[in-house]
Amino acid sequence: MVDNTLIDRLVIGRTEPHIYAFETGTVPNYLKIGDTYRPVETRLDEWRRYFTDLQKKYDEPAIAGKEYFRDLSVHHYMIYEKGRKRLARTTIPNLPYYSNEFFENATVRDIEEAVNDIRRSAKDKDGRYKLYSMEDGRVPIDYHYERGNEILSLRPNQAEVVRNFMSAIKHGRTHLLMYAVMRFGKSFTAMSCAQKMDAQLVVVVSAKADVKTEWKKTVESFKNFEGYEFVDHDSLSRDYSLVSKALAEGQKIVVCLTLQDLCGDEIKERHKDLLSKCIDLLIVDETHFGARAEHYGRVLPAVAPKPKQEAKYDAESIDAVDEQIKQLRAKIQLHLSGTPYRILMGDEFSDKDIICYCQFTDIAKASEEWDRANLETKEEWENPYYGFPQMVRFAFNLNESALHKLAELRKNGVTVAFDELFMPKSIRKSNEGLHCQFVHEAEILDFLRAIDGSQEDVNILSFLDNERIRQGKLCRHIVCVLPYRSSCDAMEKMLKDHAAEFCNLSQYDVINIAGVEDERRFNKMEKVTRYITECEGKDQKTITLTVNRMLTGATVPEWDTMLYLKSTASPQEYDQAVFRLQNPYIRTYRDSDGNVIKYNMKPQTLLVDFDPNRMFILQELRAHIYDINMEANGNANLQDRIARELQVSPIVWMNKNRLQEVTPTNILDAVRAYSRERSVLDEAEEIPVDHGLSDIEEINQLIMRQQPIGSRGGLKMKPVEEEGADDMDFPETQSSSDTAENSDGTMQEEGKGQTDNLFDKRYATLCSRILLFAFLTKDVLLSLEEIIEVSNRGKENKRILANLELENKMLRLLFKHLNPNVLHQLDYKIQNINSLAHDESLSMIERVENAMRKFGRWSTSEIVTPQFLARRMLNDIPRERVTPTTRFMDIASKEGEFAYAIVQVFGESYKDKIYSIPTSSVAYEFTRKVYEALGMPIENIEDKFNSYDLIGKNAEVYIQKLKKMCIDIAVGNPPYQDEGGSGGTNDAPIFQEFCDVAHDTAYVSDMVIPSKWFTGGREHLLGEFRREMLASKQIVRMTAYHNPRELFPEVEIKGGICYFVRDKAYGDTCEYSLLKEGNCESTNLDLSSLDVVIREPRLAKIVQKVVGQTIAEKRKRPTSPVFVEEIISGDTPFGIPTNPKTSKKNPFDVNATRTEEFNVKLYYWENNVRKVGYVRECDIRKNNNDISSIKVYIPKAGGSGNDKMVLGSPIVVDGKSVCSQTYVYAKFATLQEANNFVAYLKTRFFRLLVSSMKITQDALAGVYHFVPMLDFTHKWTDEELYAKYGIEQYKEYIESMIKPME
Repeated sequence: MVDNTLIDRLVIGRTEPHIYAFETGTVPNYLKIGDTYRPVETRLDEWRRYFTDLQKKYDEPAIAGKEYFRDLSVHHYMIYEKGRKRLARTTIPNLPYYSNEFFENATVRDIEEAVNDIRRSAKDKDGRYKLYSMEDGRVPIDYHYERGNEILSLRPNQAEVVRNFMSAIKHGRTHLLMYAVMRFGKSFTAMSCAQKMDAQLVVVVSAKADVKTEWKKTVESFKNFEGYEFVDHDSLSRDYSLVSKALAEGQKIVVCLTLQDLCGDEIKERHKDLLSKCIDLLIVDETHFGARAEHYGRVLPAVAPKPKQEAKYDAESIDAVDEQIKQLRAKIQLHLSGTPYRILMGDEFSDKDIICYCQFTDIAKASEEWDRANLETKEEWENPYYGFPQMVRFAFNLNESALHKLAELRKNGVTVAFDELFMPKSIRKSNEGLHCQFVHEAEILDFLRAIDGSQEDVNILSFLDNERIRQGKLCRHIVCVLPYRSSCDAMEKMLKDHAAEFCNLSQYDVINIAGVEDERRFNKMEKVTRYITECEGKDQKTITLTVNRMLTGATVPEWDTMLYLKSTASPQEYDQAVFRLQNPYIRTYRDSDGNVIKYNMKPQTLLVDFDPNRMFILQELRAHIYDINMEANGNANLQDRIARELQVSPIVWMNKNRLQEVTPTNILDAVRAYSRERSVLDEAEEIPVDHGLSDIEEINQLIMRQQPIGSRGGLKMKPVEEEGADDMDFPETQSSSDTAENSDGTMQEEGKGQTDNLFDKRYATLCSRILLFAFLTKDVLLSLEEIIEVSNRGKENKRILANLELENKMLRLLFKHLNPNVLHQLDYKIQNINSLAHDESLSMIERVENAMRKFGRWSTSEIVTPQFLARRMLNDIPRERVTPTTRFMDIASKEGEFAYAIVQVFGESYKDKIYSIPTSSVAYEFTRKVYEALGMPIENIEDKFNSYDLIGKNAEVYIQKLKKMCIDIAVGNPPYQDEGGSGGTNDAPIFQEFCDVAHDTAYVSDMVIPSKWFTGGREHLLGEFRREMLASKQIVRMTAYHNPRELFPEVEIKGGICYFVRDKAYGDTCEYSLLKEGNCESTNLDLSSLDVVIREPRLAKIVQKVVGQTIAEKRKRPTSPVFVEEIISGDTPFGIPTNPKTSKKNPFDVNATRTEEFNVKLYYWENNVRKVGYVRECDIRKNNNDISSIKVYIPKAGGSGNDKMVLGSPIVVDGKSVCSQTYVYAKFATLQEANNFVAYLKTRFFRLLVSSMKITQDALAGVYHFVPMLDFTHKWTDEELYAKYGIEQYKEYIESMIKPME
């Protein structure tokens, strides 16, 4: 049972107007009687500033039937019915505060009589007291707003912004930013700026169409802006010269456009008049959207891009703001945003350009200050911030079954777990209704039951069933944010289908505003807002389902609770969504004389997030950005700032079935824990890019010498002599599977981004080197300036600097020119990462583990071995091979991971018996850090050569040195491929060379490598290695992983991964295991009898049976091809490269249409699409005898090796044709045979046998090695093939492995 004490304290909810009374010794024998429209305790706390000993004596709702009454009515009764006198100003001298609402000798009984008399009067309708009834405040939808009669005064903070604006433009600043959260009044303040500068032509541009209504209301309804006419896209469409006419007549105008209005390849006719004018003030609203959204604000794990149809309701947000506003010539640009986090951290705006910086804490502070200064003379609702709700935030983990499902998804390499958990079976409208079903229905139903209260879960407060929340009338109108539009349809159906099972969710009207099932019901925002208002009038609760729609610009005052159930990498997107709750919801009541009271219907809101880490990290980010922009000492006040924000908006989380209020320490601990799990590369990519550095030649050269972060080059530097050169080497052919065909026939790219030449990514690599220094140094650091200071001090720091390929001179130059905001962020990262390395609260072992987490991978070739895997590998070594004198060698140390694991598994006595060869100078430093932390001799780390030298031109010299060392056991996770190629699988495998070195220099080798050596492919590189490994009989144990992400979650390794123990003294069968989807299959294999290794044990048995029967049948047709491999062409079958038009090495003339000259049809690939063109027959020099043959073209690349389709769709061609390197082919004598071969290829049987050899996406002839040739005058089916080869018992297994092909 959850203890609700904390909820009772924090959650107030909707509070009816109350009459209250208190007494105090300061004013003896008097009772103070007042009313309040906020919680009574809030009002009493304000009085306690003057009367610290006050005692509450009375507290009762000021309700009479359906109407409200004021304290004035109670006062009237006290004076005229009970004869009680008010406190006179002279009665008690030197009072801390005088109020005439104190009544002499008044009693609680008097107040009760007064309230009863008022209620009796209301019932009798005798008119003796002023009563307040609700005013129907609903404004009919109209095209124009009625302008007010009085000029609205600017609030002090708004007036300050206008002054800042005028000062900035006076000093020549033309590119300005107003950062102010919701309720500040950005549009009103921006228009006040326009009015102050006497702007004749104002243009408002927004990425979001939703905000146009708000601008129209601002311009048309306030008397302040009388003289301005509001113009929009429709107005310009009716009169193309409207702008010129208005200006000629002296009419000031405000033109409001969206990016969608402006976008297009050509200028629209209706905009030409506007674009010909010089705009006085260009206001860019919601400036955090658009192009900036691509570069800024990505502080959480990246989120996969959504399919195009998901952008129906937020397409504007991905348009390029910068590109569109370049069309507009403006004297002044004013950018408005409530969430410009990364803009502030970037270099677009200087301090002098930022005219406003206002967060919610500033709004809360201003509200409190107004109350203190005014409440005794003014009504509560006269506070300009009245109705601004306090947000109480709940940070829960998901329900138990959902967490188990998430763990399973992550294990399978799914990183965007939220989106995957709430994934519908179809993201498009499906005739079968799949878009109305979740993939993980059971887990989501458990989740709904948990929040509903119909089922308990230790991770979640059943807030819908919480009595305090119900009493406070919260969770009346919920908005639920989901990842996909179809998720809304699936959620709607689940809520309705299971309504009878729910205690509380059954009471809600489900409003689906973003689904694909029925797009017409709520096709306009006005329909949504009107419907929710009508539901509130009928006391009907609602739950609105959306993805992005109505989460920016739109106002739904009734929304009081948000469930955030989608992944996001952007704090802008997150805050824009949750801030929707902060719209005020106020009802106005009037008495018969027109006097008003205003009832705050929403004093609190609830945000419920089921990713506590996200909430904590974004909370720290907000506070951090505020500090570095507003505080002179930057990061120093971070904890105090977080404390203030938690005071304004508390966070409650569930910890082991116990509710707790989150403290600043909890936030910072969570961020530190998050940082501990993140690599230096992750941290470096968060640092905003200062593009101004590209103008400093020396710095630009340094940055351009870096390899792009995360690329195959890792932290290696380009040689100085190559400065400025383009190091990208684009493959001209598809021979190494640059592309593959998906099962839907489209093409997929492999290795995208591996040759990224962007300045930004190289800049991030430079930042990672700086952060590495902060982590590796023994000095305590807070900033780049301190790194510069210590890097020239002491032998050790100089060595670290040199090994990181940094120079003190360049760091000084960087410090001099870095944008101050960017420098603040870099300093913050330096401080954080340095403190992790020196955290004295951690044990030495924990510090070692921290050190080893700082890199998940060094490059696409060098991958750090997780500790669990290193230990697992070491435990596979036969114990008799480990003696007290055994010497170990890590052949490719990145972070000393195997050295640490050896100590853990075999004990501390081996600390001086572990020799490590680093892969680079940076790896040397990390390995040294671990050795020092463990108290191991650093002289056992090789510092004269690195791992790559063992396979380089002087390899023999270093190998001889190793042989003299008498190494007993070599362990390691060596580099997988040569980084000198063009990237992706084009880079030649080199792991086999390291395995040979380990075998040559030690008695036992224990290595983890890709599984691509199991079967054919790269025979000239891997063929001999495979044959020697299998024939040796020395492999004691071998474990293969079908999904390499189970070991290396952030890395894609085609063909799987394996680790093995090879012992020179062994000569028997291999204990082989396959781990797949959480299951383990094991068997003993005589590897010497095999020419390939088939990963799946059951598949191996099927292959053995099929091959045995096929060979036996060979005697009947000794001259015919036995296996399909024999009829499949070689690579690049007609000598035509993958991209024939653009190939530099072997360009081919391709014509779009057939002519007498270009008379041979060409099947090729271009821009990820299958293409057909025509070539000259005389240009075909290879296999030209087959040009006229009937052929079946098969995509040469398909899937990843784990794809259940296995092969791409074949093409049957009769007539003159050739293909590019994209395909291989088989030729046939008749069309019937070709078609029957295709039918055979589409069987599960055929593709299963292919899958036994195809463990990467390559599908050359070798993958057909085990597929038997058949009589193709017959059309074969799976059932016939199962029966022919006696494998019917494997049917269920085969169908689980291979999908049907249409």
